[in-house]
Amino acid sequence: MKKSFKMLVLASAACLMLSACTTTQKAKENSGGEAQAAKPVKLKFLTQVVDYPKYQDQINEALHKTYPNITVEFDHVFDNYDSVLKTKIAVKDAPDLFNYAGYLAMKPFVDADQLLDLTNDKIEENILPGFREGGKYNGKTYAVSTQVLGYGLIYNKQAFKEAGISAPPLTLSELKEDVEKLKKVGITPFASGFKDVWLSYHMFWAMQGATLDNFPQFYEDMNAGKASMKTDRLVKAFELLDIYNANDGENPLSSDFANMSHLVGTKKAAMAIQGVWSYDEATKLDQNVELGLAPIPVSEDPQDATMLADGDGFIFISKDTKHPEEAKNFLRWMVSKEGAEATVGNILKQQSTSASNPKTELNALSADVAKHIAEGKKTRGFVINFWPSGLADIIGKEIQDYIVKGKTRDQLFENLDASWKKLSK
Repeated sequence: MKKSFKMLVLASAACLMLSACTTTQKAKENSGGEAQAAKPVKLKFLTQVVDYPKYQDQINEALHKTYPNITVEFDHVFDNYDSVLKTKIAVKDAPDLFNYAGYLAMKPFVDADQLLDLTNDKIEENILPGFREGGKYNGKTYAVSTQVLGYGLIYNKQAFKEAGISAPPLTLSELKEDVEKLKKVGITPFASGFKDVWLSYHMFWAMQGATLDNFPQFYEDMNAGKASMKTDRLVKAFELLDIYNANDGENPLSSDFANMSHLVGTKKAAMAIQGVWSYDEATKLDQNVELGLAPIPVSEDPQDATMLADGDGFIFISKDTKHPEEAKNFLRWMVSKEGAEATVGNILKQQSTSASNPKTELNALSADVAKHIAEGKKTRGFVINFWPSGLADIIGKEIQDYIVKGKTRDQLFENLDASWKKLSK
């Protein structure tokens, strides 16, 4: 995380020139004739990815070309994902596969011996080098990252044009000016989705991620009681949330992810702070809408404006799975050329971490992330990967309370510090 994201991408790109990076043939060799005659297996996959369940049939159709005996059944959970996953594991109903944050976020699962150790399988060698560390803990591999995601200020280009805004704001003062311009032409400046707990903690994630320089050190300092969630830079960034909340229409806690995306996509609102995964929902009602993704303004210094970008889509295998080999083969397929094209490329339209150079048609938001990285502009990774397990949902509910004036900012930070202390034990 200390290295710049750009360097990771550039270093990773070199791998594309090596034939050793090709993984498709390996996957086919692993399946071989045995896969053709193997007993049919259904894998349960718990996920937060919205589109995988919607395209389950297409994914399985593509998967069957390499592993005809494996079928994946996706179970999508919107809110309280941590709680649902942990409950399933606790009552011995763990999914075979599940999505979760990488890096240090996996620590509780590793400590409880709930993850299948993938170290000797070397599946991560099928992805670009710059995205392998997120799936490791204490030198062992427990997950594989499947996609490169970006997160920032989504904006409707036509709304900006009508309001006379020539470029996305890079400072809080510029943001305030743009808000007034949008209001003058009758366009609601922001769309929120704060009804969803996960969107609420995403907002905090955006502000903290853009104002922390060293995620691992912060994690260690918090665990040692030497730091607080409340920092001067984050307190300043909270002005962003206040501007957002004052200009996102009435009763923001009644709006969820889908509504937020539709409002921006139909120009009823101009902006939202969200990730590239919202593109399909945002364009559902108007396929011709022009959207962009810009850095998040968090201070009066334009140099502080930050786009978040990191390897994501981590897939873990439960240690309790009854089908470990089939689950591993699914992971191999996900990061193979065929698997990456069928899922991350064709369905999500995002950048894949696969080293096999899959063909990918990036959506407009993912394209902006790729351009931002290629130009060497400022990015930071995903600080959520360095939160104790369970903290995300707590943060989401605290942000909801803050939005409806049930909590002060100081109370919010005090509660988060206490929650971190409790969860890190």
